[in-house]
Amino acid sequence: MLFVNTLAAMAGALSLQTPVEDAQSRFEAFAEEFPALNVTVSVEGETVFEAEGGIARTGADGLDTDYNFYSIAKLLTATAYARLEAEAGLDLDTAVRVIDPTLPDHYEAVTLRQLLNHRGGVRHYRGERDWRDFAERRCETPADALGHFIDDALIHEPGTEQQYTTFGYVLLSHLLLQITGTNSFDAAMTAALGDAYLAHTDREVADKASNMFGDLRRMRVLENMSAECKFGGGGLLASARDLANMGEALARGEILALDALSDAIDTEQGPFGIAAGYSEINDVHYAAHSGGSPGGRAYLLVFIEPQIVVAVTSNYDGPNHGEFALGMAGLFSDLDLARDE
Repeated sequence: MLFVNTLAAMAGALSLQTPVEDAQSRFEAFAEEFPALNVTVSVEGETVFEAEGGIARTGADGLDTDYNFYSIAKLLTATAYARLEAEAGLDLDTAVRVIDPTLPDHYEAVTLRQLLNHRGGVRHYRGERDWRDFAERRCETPADALGHFIDDALIHEPGTEQQYTTFGYVLLSHLLLQITGTNSFDAAMTAALGDAYLAHTDREVADKASNMFGDLRRMRVLENMSAECKFGGGGLLASARDLANMGEALARGEILALDALSDAIDTEQGPFGIAAGYSEINDVHYAAHSGGSPGGRAYLLVFIEPQIVVAVTSNYDGPNHGEFALGMAGLFSDLDLARDE
């Protein structure tokens, strides 16, 4: 994760405005890049800033509007597995065929931990056509999605390389149902996370005002496109408020005790994988993930200490929300958000 030196960059431009006024100014400028954009910022469990904006908002685009937050779902899925490890004794080094023996033989050496860390050898999209074919698929459960990739050869020996993969998290979604004994992904996530889980699968009509090429002036709804088969790999919906609430539950230690959370984040092979870490620059643990695809872009930033959460959701795959979220966090904290690579 990149920490941008937001405070230093802003030093010459800051006025005597309050952080909320500065946040509003930043938000209004950024919202010009999106048809609809929502943001929620909380500090120590208290909402300090919320805003809705965009150049083509409709009556449906309020602060409680659910947008697809795409790959942020991977962070929530990792959180579910981390809690099952800490609270239910799940061994993340369990081979996936122990959980589902019907998986192909080439998954014999693949473990849950490797999938969580993008080290299992499961492929990602092969290109736009592959993405479109998967987006046109319809799924009731994660098992319905496996046929798209499960028989394909692994792209590397399990545990030897790290290559980002949505399909690895689709497989984790399927395995989560097996582990929790549930019959839907939302039920599995609720079983793992309890009341902290505030999202739901992309089975309903959602606002997705985008196209493959990201031209804001020619935006259109993509016909027959859905993220419903991605499940914990990128097929969930939530409002910015609910996304922030889930981040707050993590930061407060409601999902995992804070010492267990710190241990899980500190460990290179911990369940959070590339979605979390520790910054020596400002002595802070963080969990963060972006999500984007034709139809929306989102970002969730969670600082554990101090507890600062920024959630950004939109209905358009526009500019990356990462630097915007870091800038918002910088306005409401004394963190040194220097670059940490």
